[in-house]
Amino acid sequence: MSQFSLTLKPAQIEIILLPNSLYVQAYEITNNSSETLLLSCSVSSWIPADNLGTVTYPNTSESPLNFSLSNSDLKLGQEFLLNPGQKKQLVLKITNPTSTDTDHYSTFFITQKPLNSVLGEHQNLAKIGSHILVSTTNQSVFSSNLQVHQFTLKPIIKDIFTPIKINGEIINKGEHYSQINGQITVYKGGQLYWQQNLFPYTVTAQNSRLLQCLNSQNEASTCQLKVPLWPGTYQGVINLVGNSSKYEYSFQFFVFPYSIIISIMFLFSLLFFLLRNKQSVSSNKQ
Repeated sequence: MSQFSLTLKPAQIEIILLPNSLYVQAYEITNNSSETLLLSCSVSSWIPADNLGTVTYPNTSESPLNFSLSNSDLKLGQEFLLNPGQKKQLVLKITNPTSTDTDHYSTFFITQKPLNSVLGEHQNLAKIGSHILVSTTNQSVFSSNLQVHQFTLKPIIKDIFTPIKINGEIINKGEHYSQINGQITVYKGGQLYWQQNLFPYTVTAQNSRLLQCLNSQNEASTCQLKVPLWPGTYQGVINLVGNSSKYEYSFQFFVFPYSIIISIMFLFSLLFFLLRNKQSVSSNKQ
């Protein structure tokens, strides 16, 4: 069975197409395996499934956009061979014959096919894809409409030794996809206490993505304030910056030294109990 080890670049493209316009994208495919692969390419439309970035490919969904290859020796759906270590450039043409103001989401797929049709049923087919996000519009620039949704701070009881997690979603109420560009800032006593950039997910129209922060490895991670925290009131704000638009979401929380107070109360209670028992023993001896 041929090994499937391909690299497809770029992993995602985001474009704006005016009516009756054309966009050309060059893809580079690399066979990183030690065997020759039989491949084909195709384009499939998808719809968002949840706030985790999962997508669904409907069986009957067809895009109003036109897709074709500019390669003289290859067409969409046509099979081709890629030798070990070989690279190949595929040039995809996207045309917009409509004047509708909406979004279209597709994936450019590279699919492995069996080299031997007799052994084909025993071979695993595999796919690798690159997402294509297209906004068809009469405007070259449009405003984003991202907002914070279902915001929560956990835990409910906030102690100085309990990490505080900032949860929620970034919802896109606009008609076109938009990339998250913003940060969370927390202040205490009017002074900057903590600040973190948001992970720059692209949010499709009328959908949402989880609110997550960009860590030092440029990966998505939970937005969390580290312990210990000083007791008192904290103010926070989430800033989202889009094309010719700004959005702010303010929040506030209070941190109390519950664990220290409970520990002190426990020690006093224990000391009181021991002293009381000691006095009882002394009284019985008399």
